[in-house]
Amino acid sequence: MSAALTHFLCAAGWQAAAQAPLAGDASSRAYLRLSRGDDRAIVMLAPVATAADRDSLSAFLRIGAHLAALGLSAPRVIAADPDQGLILLEDFGDATLARLLQEDPRSAHAAYQVAGDVTAALAQAELPDWIARPDPKAQAKMIALTLDFLPRGHGLAELEPMLATALSAHADGPPVLALRDYHGDNLIWLHARDGVARIGLLDFQDAVALPLGYDLASLVDDPRRAVPAEWRATMIARFAADHGLPLDHANSRIATLSLLRNLRILGIFHRLAGQGGKPRYRAYLSRTGALIDRAVADPALAALRAPVAALRVLTAPWADGVRA
Repeated sequence: MSAALTHFLCAAGWQAAAQAPLAGDASSRAYLRLSRGDDRAIVMLAPVATAADRDSLSAFLRIGAHLAALGLSAPRVIAADPDQGLILLEDFGDATLARLLQEDPRSAHAAYQVAGDVTAALAQAELPDWIARPDPKAQAKMIALTLDFLPRGHGLAELEPMLATALSAHADGPPVLALRDYHGDNLIWLHARDGVARIGLLDFQDAVALPLGYDLASLVDDPRRAVPAEWRATMIARFAADHGLPLDHANSRIATLSLLRNLRILGIFHRLAGQGGKPRYRAYLSRTGALIDRAVADPALAALRAPVAALRVLTAPWADGVRA
């Protein structure tokens, strides 16, 4: 244990707690679970070597406070030393929606419905004035991470502007706060709480203002696991009803946002599996591709099918660990 961590835990009164490492996420952060009798807490050990690292940590604290003010369950900050990258957080436990989906489908069904309610609550909340608001062109630029892995002369220069056009047409309207990494690994079922507070929120430091439905698309079109088709259909139908959208328009909106998200994730997982030294992410590439195919099959996205099909051919070898 580092001297900085020892000092931090002593100052917070947790120096005698037992420590156990927790599985990390796709970032370079690390986590420890502390146990002190019946009390539990989580230590986040975040990098602070660069300005981007420090900005990310500041965003985590700021957005977490905003979510808590909305009545949502962001983990309570018990102690913090941002200069050292150390945050002591409330421990939400291990009942992730991903785990429930595997072990307790009945509870998972209830939890996924409430997770959909959380996205509705975020849509109804006023956006903070400090949150970034990328326009459709900047949103489409999110897939550059994937395109940059393709060989020179790939011939897909039109994909970004075509995607921006689709976003303007099918995901228009005022933006809402999107947590972005809104999926089963980052959502904890807190069944003893009430209403939308029953979903514990993690990994929200990259939140920005995005089109209505982005987090729902993230939740129901998850490349890490299959959400039952019946649940997905019900949640999108409820989304349509809540926001006064015809169902076909709601489906096209979710398809457009799912396409945007998963075209980006394709590159993220490829990078993590290779340069990031996390080969487990390669196993998700085939499902990511299948979600891209399903999204672009929506009637509203017919114009994107040819360039997306070309990209799928170029990236297909990634699932086998081969560079495009």
